[in-house]
Amino acid sequence: MTDAEPSQIIMDALRRIVQALRRASARYERDAGLTSAQMFILKTLSARPGGSVNDLAAATHTHQSTVSEVAARLEARGLIERRPAPSDRRRVELRLSPDGERLIAPKRSIDAPTPQEALLAAIAALPAAKRDALAEGLSALIATAGLAGETPSLFFESPHTPQDM
Repeated sequence: MTDAEPSQIIMDALRRIVQALRRASARYERDAGLTSAQMFILKTLSARPGGSVNDLAAATHTHQSTVSEVAARLEARGLIERRPAPSDRRRVELRLSPDGERLIAPKRSIDAPTPQEALLAAIAALPAAKRDALAEGLSALIATAGLAGETPSLFFESPHTPQDM
């Protein structure tokens, strides 16, 4: 293998991931008026109803503040609801609203796993040694590219999405 081959493999892998995310984002925007990140949060919440923002952040491997922002947008659109937990009124639970449930109901074009769900499942399926090597390699790539200081947000989610304007 030459030095160019690993670089090509890495760049092609990154391109495939970005392309899948971009296609999904366009499809969710067209079919549901949501970003891919918003759909990922809705589907994750559907699988784990009654969780807090922190629970949802842990399930999506995303920073709590990012999930909180996306949840606020979804709540403003009437797709999720925040309720005090029955067992501890200080804790706030997130649940899909009836409109949110209808939006992600099975047999819709958006029923397939989001690319984020597929990536998380693929990462989890890797042997621990490969997962650790991938994490180490990507961390080194980000540091070398000067991107380590960037705050990671959900894929294709910006502070001002089209629905907010």
